[in-house]
Amino acid sequence: MSRPSKHSNSFHPLRSAVRGPIDWAAARPACLRQAARIVGTQDAHDVVQEAFVRAWASCERRALPERPLPWLLTITRNEALRARSRDRRDTFFEDRDELPDPRAGASLDDVALRVDVGRALRTLSAEDRKLLELRYEDDLTQPAAAAALGIPEGTAKVRLHRARGRLKGLLRADEVIG
Repeated sequence: MSRPSKHSNSFHPLRSAVRGPIDWAAARPACLRQAARIVGTQDAHDVVQEAFVRAWASCERRALPERPLPWLLTITRNEALRARSRDRRDTFFEDRDELPDPRAGASLDDVALRVDVGRALRTLSAEDRKLLELRYEDDLTQPAAAAALGIPEGTAKVRLHRARGRLKGLLRADEVIG
């Protein structure tokens, strides 16, 4: 007795449920790229395999979409996000004892950097300091910081750019001198 052809309906039980057969081999590279973007290349193969298992199980329960590749990519993306979340949770609990205590004293280099930044900030105008404070300490967006100061958004962008440039120059000069 001979084996049925790969292209016959008896070989692919899904052919009747789908408007066309799922070409798993052709979908694999696209799914690998999708998974690698989220979890990296090392874990991508495991994620794609798990996604294909989920897709296969879903094939038996319901009719598939007309275009199965986007459907497979969505399953792969969801599985990759699930795997990444699982890895982060595991890493957090494993490395919890190894994390440095945030209340520990700051190093002398950190203190020196804060002093240098404070000195550099005092050289800026009061308006530029206020703009930097709104943008970085209060974590406002550029449009929100501009609105808070009552200035146009373009003006705020230019002033922020120039103030950051002056600070960078002053800190570099301190670094060369110090």
